[in-house]
Amino acid sequence: MKIIAHGGVGSPREVDKDVQRAIDNGLSDDIFDTVVGVVSAMEDDPIFNAGTGSRMRLDGSIQMDAAVMYKGNIGAVAAIESVKNPIQVAAAVYETPYVLLACSGATEYARSIGFSSHDPSTEKRKKELQDMHDKLHEHEELMDIYQSVDGGDTVGCVASHEGEYAAAVSTGGTNFCIRGRIGDSPLVGCGFYAGEHGAVVTTGKGEELIKKLSAYRCYLLIPEIGLQKACDRVVEEHTVGSSIGLIAVGKEGVASSSSKQMSQASFK
Repeated sequence: MKIIAHGGVGSPREVDKDVQRAIDNGLSDDIFDTVVGVVSAMEDDPIFNAGTGSRMRLDGSIQMDAAVMYKGNIGAVAAIESVKNPIQVAAAVYETPYVLLACSGATEYARSIGFSSHDPSTEKRKKELQDMHDKLHEHEELMDIYQSVDGGDTVGCVASHEGEYAAAVSTGGTNFCIRGRIGDSPLVGCGFYAGEHGAVVTTGKGEELIKKLSAYRCYLLIPEIGLQKACDRVVEEHTVGSSIGLIAVGKEGVASSSSKQMSQASFK
């Protein structure tokens, strides 16, 4: 099995050891269970912006997104609240006829299948929320501030095993974010994609990744120019001044590319 995971574009390389620990804890004989397990481990580590330690919305709430893709099927949740591991709820959705559950419906579904209530907030994120409110009180326009926000520290994992590929991703969103905002992470082709050529997960400013279908763009380039060049090309094509990072796995192995530092680790 070949695996690569990341802790979000902009995250320091000092966190590589924490990403590696997540891979060690999540690794299993099954490729689907592996990508879900690795992302679950990162959700449990408050150093990452996913699960416990997720960023807060401006109203103080925490709404999280997660998705998994394997064998042409998808399970995803968007703006889910009060669960410990959104990726595990997404994995449960994967087993249903549905693809994406959102907002209160996603949370209610999680409760109905046994996921208990969990408060993912941390003191660090509460301090960040106060700092955001202080900045807004300085009479700056919210939209102007949000336009300057660069990335959201998504976590993700892709893996290959015996010619099959899987991708999983999870995030707590980004700063200066209003309730109900959904980024790229739970949207197929934007935050993730997996198919016969490989698997890709992205990280960065969600709105830009959505507009450019960044994950699918990278996936389509893999058979044309190779794994590493595909990742590099999408980074080069990205909007100037907006951060982006990608991890990918294919027949050639694993690859990554980013516009600035990005914590990551691999197993191969």
